[in-house]
Amino acid sequence: MAAHIASAYGSTSGVMARNLNLDAYERMKDELLQRYRGKAVAIKDGELVGVHEDEVRAFEDVVKRYGFMPAPVLIRRAVEVEEPVDIPAYVNGLMDARPT
Repeated sequence: MAAHIASAYGSTSGVMARNLNLDAYERMKDELLQRYRGKAVAIKDGELVGVHEDEVRAFEDVVKRYGFMPAPVLIRRAVEVEEPVDIPAYVNGLMDARPT
């Protein structure tokens, strides 16, 4: 699973929201590691909105609570060092995550 899932569609506000969520994760990282090490955390609008066993459950909860929205939600494991994940279909532009 990707280190994060964001559903921003290239808008300027989407970029700012992604940065807000990434900044919030970095700011909260020590506490997240202490309380939720290894769990998948969801951050929306700079606030922690969920803690789950894995990214799939986190994504399902975010969609259930907020709908499939254009506002970015960061879903990331609370770990010291993240391993990069490449998803060829996304990296090579073969797949579009936007709903049709």
